[in-house]
Amino acid sequence: MTDRFYMICTRDTVGSNASFWCQNGHGYNTNIEKAHVYTLAEAQSRWNTGRVIDQPVCADSVDALAVVHVDHQHVPGESVITPDCSKYVAFQKGRWDGNDLYWLRNGGLPTTDFTQATIFDRPGDTAELVWLPFATADAVKRRTFPIAMLDHRRMVQGAGLRVPAHISRSRRREPGTGKTRLNCPDCGRIHWQLNPYVFEGCADWQCAGARTHG
Repeated sequence: MTDRFYMICTRDTVGSNASFWCQNGHGYNTNIEKAHVYTLAEAQSRWNTGRVIDQPVCADSVDALAVVHVDHQHVPGESVITPDCSKYVAFQKGRWDGNDLYWLRNGGLPTTDFTQATIFDRPGDTAELVWLPFATADAVKRRTFPIAMLDHRRMVQGAGLRVPAHISRSRRREPGTGKTRLNCPDCGRIHWQLNPYVFEGCADWQCAGARTHG
């Protein structure tokens, strides 16, 4: 494993794709090639002072799970037929995963994974499909990462990152109440309270924590 990390912005997921901090913090992009690369120390430092929506991840693990997609904004929306072309691919009209196209493939359902798209020697039916020269789509393909494949245990903690205290507290908050989940240091019982920093006492009157901390 190399000392390489990306930073995902979990708020800006596009379809099934994770969005990454771009080079030098210039916005976000689903294209892995545009992601800023951090060392472990840099990623940890950013996380320690960052927002709850920013998540550093091991770059090697992301690269290993990358899926090649094509954004519909970068190819023609109508069929392109050229006399000298002998390699075509076809995508479904009006169907997207975020911005990404669904490609026709033999023996299976349409897929967003461009590497699985079937290459045809000539275009076929254009009623529900758009046909493009393979080279046209291939020129704008990009590597993306499915956010559903994010494995915190393996790609975060297992890669050497340590969850900052403010992130841990935010994950324990009860939605809509402003309360934080804490465990009684005496009996381990879950206790919800507004103060996220100091345990205010166990709710179980029989627990020593009700007297010690109450």
